Amino acid sequence: MLSDDEPNLYSSIINTNSNNNKEKENSINIKEILEDPEIKNITLKNKAIKIQKAYRKHKIKLNLNSNQNNENLNIDDNESSPQNSQENINNDNPDNQIIYIGRRDSRGLKQGFGIEKFPDGGKFRGIFTDNKLMGWGIFEHGDGDTYQGQYINNCTNGYGEYSHANGAIYYGNWIDDKQFGIGYEIWNDSSKYTGEYNNGKKDGIGTYLWPDKTVYIGEWKENNIDGYGIYKYIDGRQYLGQWKNNQMNGYGEFIWVEGKKYIGFYKNDKKEGFGIYYWPNNRFFVGFWKEGKQNGVGKFIKDDEFKYGVWKNGKREKWFENEEEFINYLNPKEEKYIFAFKNNINKLKKFMDLEESDDEESEYQSNKDFQTIKEFNDKNKKEQSEDEEEEDEK
Repeated sequence: MLSDDEPNLYSSIINTNSNNNKEKENSINIKEILEDPEIKNITLKNKAIKIQKAYRKHKIKLNLNSNQNNENLNIDDNESSPQNSQENINNDNPDNQIIYIGRRDSRGLKQGFGIEKFPDGGKFRGIFTDNKLMGWGIFEHGDGDTYQGQYINNCTNGYGEYSHANGAIYYGNWIDDKQFGIGYEIWNDSSKYTGEYNNGKKDGIGTYLWPDKTVYIGEWKENNIDGYGIYKYIDGRQYLGQWKNNQMNGYGEFIWVEGKKYIGFYKNDKKEGFGIYYWPNNRFFVGFWKEGKQNGVGKFIKDDEFKYGVWKNGKREKWFENEEEFINYLNPKEEKYIFAFKNNINKLKKFMDLEESDDEESEYQSNKDFQTIKEFNDKNKKEQSEDEEEEDEK
């Protein structure tokens, strides 16, 4: 229904057609249009739009007939007037243009609620201010995607919901057509993400739940798991530690359901560098790893007994006769970890949270020792990187 201050589009079209109804062949039968079953039950405003389209097409037809009957018309097949060509596109092919239905001010600018229809089938319904999308709106894209939410200066800004044709949905904040801030996203396989976005990507702190109920809680960077976080598997295993590009990289702690536990360093999802491995039958391995296997010097502990040895690719190559022989075997980088090898089984248990401790000072010292190991590891990585750069320069 038209409001009192809106132009009576229906009336204006009737009058226009009445004024042009001088010759029967040049007229348009409005009654016939209104009795068309397809539009008989639609609103008055939509009927007016239908009539307007029919009148415009009829007028074009008259112009074409007039041109064909003009004996003095000279058409050059190789050239055409840009102005006439554009006029034909606008009128004869209205579906190739954006169609706007709504108010315009005295300057011809779109104002208030309006509808825009696009050549690809897309449609926008919402608020315009000076020709720009400003405020709440719904944009139905030609590919089936739909956005409904806030706009500022023709861009999604503020809260909005974006539904993809494939079933994925995003609820959250936007800045200049990109997800920013806190948001919630669900995919058609029931995967879910809740957390921070930056520049259209998962970035910051967030929680991702997979269809099999595996879950990750932690830091993200440009859509990748990156930083500190905890990953819980459906079978009960879990990893808490550092990540890089969706893989365990850096210092971390891995716990198995049956009671096994590893605390140490990772590279590309595999144990690499210094680490401590615990078996539930009171056994420990303290030493070095490579590509997920024991590799280098290590200390094997069972109950109150221990031995030092050398491992390669997961297999023990030799035992040392005593601690002195072991220490003499260490290279300069391995010597930095000597204090960790000298920890007894009680200290290891406290450090790995395998039993409760009332000795806060001892527990603090154990954690402090391993923090020192982490610092050594980081320093070694830096030194290794510098050595590789020097080799490249040579």
